[in-house]
Amino acid sequence: MNEKELQRIVRENGSNFKMIVGLLPSIPIDKIEMFQTDNPIKEPTTRGGIYFAEMKEWKVHATFLDTGVSKHLSNAMLGPNKDFLDIILQVKLKDGHYISLVTNLTNSMQDASKLVLYLTLINAKVEL
Repeated sequence: MNEKELQRIVRENGSNFKMIVGLLPSIPIDKIEMFQTDNPIKEPTTRGGIYFAEMKEWKVHATFLDTGVSKHLSNAMLGPNKDFLDIILQVKLKDGHYISLVTNLTNSMQDASKLVLYLTLINAKVEL
């Protein structure tokens, strides 16, 4: 499946995605967006010896109206940790297939009404 097809699936099924972090129960996502961005680099590179950055990357923004979700993310973000924890964003399609977006958390924004996670897409899997 190409990225544009994946982007269409995310757009059409956005209200049905759930987030899976480690062994925690899945958490419903209220809004999800997927788009491609340009990285401010001249060639693909390893950043800080920790992760690989491409010149163009697929990003995902996941919004939660339940701000309590943030307490489950302390082990998921680079900074206090040496490794990213993969965060899975998953949806079950009408045909019974599951689409799983494997992502890394790069940033978050929280206010009184919502939590927005800024994620980089690492891989996408289609499963039965």
